[in-house]
Amino acid sequence: MEKKRRTSIFEKLLLVVGFLVLVMGYVFINRVFAAENYKVSWGFLQTVFLWLLMVIFIIMLAIGEDIKEGILLQQLDAIKELKDEMLKRRK
Repeated sequence: MEKKRRTSIFEKLLLVVGFLVLVMGYVFINRVFAAENYKVSWGFLQTVFLWLLMVIFIIMLAIGEDIKEGILLQQLDAIKELKDEMLKRRK
């Protein structure tokens, strides 16, 4: 039996923070690039790299949360099946 799970508050908050990081990071990086007369410098490359690391970290956090919720639902189903089997054996 496939159950649909609801998104948690943490996942909703993570989605909002992820979008903010994407948009604000892009805007700030674009401003720095324009301020440096459209030239690539080491500071610019470091900023882009750190921004990409933050984006990847947020994605990995979301994947980990989804996997955790899936495992918890599987365990809940297994416990319910064990309970049903034990009740059947009692009768």
